[in-house]
Amino acid sequence: MPAPQRAAPATKPSATTYVSIVGFYVLYALGGGYMVATQPSGGWQQPFSWHPLLMTIGMVAFMGIGAMTKKLGGYDNTKLHAIFSWSGIFCTLGGLYAIYTNKEQMGRPHLTSWHSWIGIAAAVNALCLGLVGSIVLHPDFGVDKTNKTIRFAHKTGARLVLALAWGAAFVGLYKMTQEPTMLILYGAPLVIFAPFTLI
Repeated sequence: MPAPQRAAPATKPSATTYVSIVGFYVLYALGGGYMVATQPSGGWQQPFSWHPLLMTIGMVAFMGIGAMTKKLGGYDNTKLHAIFSWSGIFCTLGGLYAIYTNKEQMGRPHLTSWHSWIGIAAAVNALCLGLVGSIVLHPDFGVDKTNKTIRFAHKTGARLVLALAWGAAFVGLYKMTQEPTMLILYGAPLVIFAPFTLI
């Protein structure tokens, strides 16, 4: 009986693909994040506008770049992946603080929509995955860095968290505006670039 075939390893992105996608994420996070941050009034609203801007920078740019960097493989890229991912987590925490402050100032209740519940689930799970990555999988001092089951769970969980976060971002924008051009400008790039990052 022939030996079972192993699944082909994930293909490393080329340097051109990597630089292009990283550039896209930076431009998208700044442009798309600002576009959403100024909805629905068209102007900056303190402190609310910090929420979508920081969440987009954190969960799309930093986390997306972190995922792409990890795909390059190797020791240095694994450490860069952690730096980008933790930068994303800290931006996300800043975005959560902004919306918490905004709700408190306006006397509104917290966690009352699908957007908020999906977003908080993504943020909490991102933090947990960051802790697992740093404590268990760190290439220098991870307590079980070669455990393939934990590595697989970390990678799969992170992909699910990003998909949740991106979905929450789109639902949040949809709550503010149903203007089709705005929704397409924000949502279509996430759909187009998801296969590069999440698969």
